[in-house]
Amino acid sequence: MSYTLHLLYLCMNKILLLALAALCSVAACNRDKSNDSSSRSLSFSTVEPGSLINRGDSVSLQLSLPHGVSFDSVVYLLNDKPYITVKDSADVWLKTDSLGMGSQLITANVFRDGQSESASTNIVVVAAKMPEQYSFSVVNTFPHDAKAYTQGLEYHDGFLYESTGQRGKSTLRKVELKTGKVVQKIDLPAKYFGEGMTFVGDKIIQLTWEEGVGLVYDRNSFEKVGEFPYQASKEGWGLCFDGERLIKSDGTNRLYFLNKDTYREEGFIEVYNSKGPVDKLNELEYVDGKIYANVYYSDVIVVIDPHSGQVEAEINLIGLLPQKDVTEDTNVLNGIAYDRQGKRLYVTGKNWDKLFEIKLLGR
Repeated sequence: MSYTLHLLYLCMNKILLLALAALCSVAACNRDKSNDSSSRSLSFSTVEPGSLINRGDSVSLQLSLPHGVSFDSVVYLLNDKPYITVKDSADVWLKTDSLGMGSQLITANVFRDGQSESASTNIVVVAAKMPEQYSFSVVNTFPHDAKAYTQGLEYHDGFLYESTGQRGKSTLRKVELKTGKVVQKIDLPAKYFGEGMTFVGDKIIQLTWEEGVGLVYDRNSFEKVGEFPYQASKEGWGLCFDGERLIKSDGTNRLYFLNKDTYREEGFIEVYNSKGPVDKLNELEYVDGKIYANVYYSDVIVVIDPHSGQVEAEINLIGLLPQKDVTEDTNVLNGIAYDRQGKRLYVTGKNWDKLFEIKLLGR
């Protein structure tokens, strides 16, 4: 063999070896990818992420497992808490009648041969039926300070207590119901934009909007005796008290529960009707076991189940303030107060010159 042919033979062998090595590498890579794909093929086959589920319906949970793969057990979690453990591939039924509104995270941890894999999905629980509809009749009409940008309203011992907003104009005041006369008032520092307020024992709790603090006053003297920082809920909108917990809105569809003594957040609910989330929840009032909430830029008050977050009813107050009383300064409906002993419901709005006692009428 000539020297030239010998060199060519060596080169060909080298090329073949390199090609073989490359093929082996590709095969190994494909095998790894196949293993990864097998691992990633674990998924839920019966619940699409984000599926809307009516509260009370049961949901079938079915896992899609790689072909031929066996397992020792499957642990299902609901919102990161154990729900059920099974040892076969039969459908698992998730009951939603005890769940709150909103997104619910579902996770399946599959255990086999000392190893575990997981898959997750979620459902969105919505109200099972349309809210009941109410209109109104006006029982009494009372004067109201048209310069009061009403943010919070309470009835106590025959008087109205009101929190007003706007920076440099925010106040806390005590008002005669029949005359609208302000009999006691303090001005908030100009840096604060006053928001919702309520009573807890001998204290008044008042929210600020974007300043991240709530203010605590002596109920009788209006002397400030403390303050507290917000936590996950960064803004203050509406506030009420159910006798055990403070309930706070922040302009979203969430209502936060605060400890009445420490003012620390201890949980929340998400508010939904049959169509989806109800946002812009504003001033709040606790009425006979339900939460009444103004919806910002709306003439509707929603009635909320405090346990589930479901909107059970809507009160349509369109036309409450006569058109002849609307001025360029008149703002939106906001302010709900309830006389628990007399079972009387009062409503007003920002910069309205009237406050109304109303009776609800079913449709």
